[in-house]
Amino acid sequence: MRFRIYLAALALCGWALPGGARTDLGLFRQATNAAISLPLGQGLDLIHGAEPLGKGRFRLRLSNRTHAVVIPELGRGSAYTGLYGFAYGLRPELDLSLLVPFMMDSVGGLNKYGTGDPVLGVKWARPKTLPARSYSSINLLLGFPLGFKGETGIDKFDGGVRPYSSQALDLGLQVQMDLHFRYASLLINGGIFRSGNPQILPQLVYGLGVESSRRHRRLRLNAEYQSRVAFSRQTQAAGVLKAGARVEILRGVELELNREFGFFDYPFNSALTFGLRVHGMATGRRRLESRYALYQPVAKAKPAYRPKKVTRLAVVDFAGFEEYQAGKRLVEKIRTRLEPHDSLVVVDLGRYADIPKPGVFSAEQAAELGRKLGVDAVVTGSISNYRIDRFAGRQVPYVFETPQTKVDVALRYRVLSFAGADPSRVETFTQEAGGQARIGERPRLLPSDKRNITISASAVELEAAQEAALDDLARQVLAGMAAKFPWIPPEFLP
Repeated sequence: MRFRIYLAALALCGWALPGGARTDLGLFRQATNAAISLPLGQGLDLIHGAEPLGKGRFRLRLSNRTHAVVIPELGRGSAYTGLYGFAYGLRPELDLSLLVPFMMDSVGGLNKYGTGDPVLGVKWARPKTLPARSYSSINLLLGFPLGFKGETGIDKFDGGVRPYSSQALDLGLQVQMDLHFRYASLLINGGIFRSGNPQILPQLVYGLGVESSRRHRRLRLNAEYQSRVAFSRQTQAAGVLKAGARVEILRGVELELNREFGFFDYPFNSALTFGLRVHGMATGRRRLESRYALYQPVAKAKPAYRPKKVTRLAVVDFAGFEEYQAGKRLVEKIRTRLEPHDSLVVVDLGRYADIPKPGVFSAEQAAELGRKLGVDAVVTGSISNYRIDRFAGRQVPYVFETPQTKVDVALRYRVLSFAGADPSRVETFTQEAGGQARIGERPRLLPSDKRNITISASAVELEAAQEAALDDLARQVLAGMAAKFPWIPPEFLP
């Protein structure tokens, strides 16, 4: 039912409003910088996405738009533009794209058609992992003067409809950033575009886009605004506002519809554009696949756990910050997590006398303790950080503040294992792990003082944050041990 409501709303927005009501032929005839092109990798209809495609993934895009034009000597006609592009992920962080426009003008029985200037794009993004909460990228766009430059009969009347080529090399350097939240994504673009044609002024192009329902299997809605400001000998500005949606009609094939509205020196006041996007894999098992499936997190395969014997483990109280009893509390949390596994027995050191003081043991000390207790592994270490920051939030005095309490803990630990095939051989593993917990309060606007201690976390909340930080630290310690030793269950891997 919700899907049908979305489609009905899209139909009302896309078809009920009048489109193509005005075309400023004087602006339409001006040569444009071909590098200002639509995104071929991730992105909306105008706003490029910083997220990379990923190695081996490709995207094919077809976009179509038609505008009504009027030449007084010939009458009414139309100007059609088809944009056909392909993008491919060369590396996890590197995308390569190629866009080839096809143009056709028809007025009063006279026709002109040909290709526009092709655009080559190279995008480098960080991070290269998919998916992630945020991305940033640099996009280099090159428009080559290979479009149709000939003249036909339609060009003899009032200068024709429009040029198909800028007749010079066009350059664009764009910086992009994405922020992905649970229900929406924010896309930000900004760049400089220059052309070798002196009639095309340098332009600053920036824009903002919002995409909702990004995780929906079938439908995605979006809105975007792009502004183009020319500067040099004279200024010129154009703005475009778009709203649209993409609907998956087949696996890996999306139909996109967009409504655009032009402002300032934009040639059109409104228009409807439509097209297709095709997603897929070009390496391995070549196939078309939906965008939803391509960018799902890949679950890490965990090795099968088949212990051959019961491993006895001794965890010595960690040294450091004894005033918080941090070492004893952390040992208890590790013991609690290992207790349900029958293949592991955590020895209770409180039942034995002459146990060495807490801290990091040498190999000789650990071997001596192992012989006394008859254990297969010994874990020792010291807590290197236990920091409680009650005023960790951001603050602009007397303007706003975001109260937050943060607890950071860290542990340097050593595992000495005697559980190998050779009892005389000691396997040593030294590592450092950290844990963190945060407690946030509602933001405060126009606070009356620089720092108000009455809004920080209470004693109960502070104690809960410390326990959460130690829980996080225990998880990190067991994850590091599970990656190293086969006798730790793989379920502790991250």
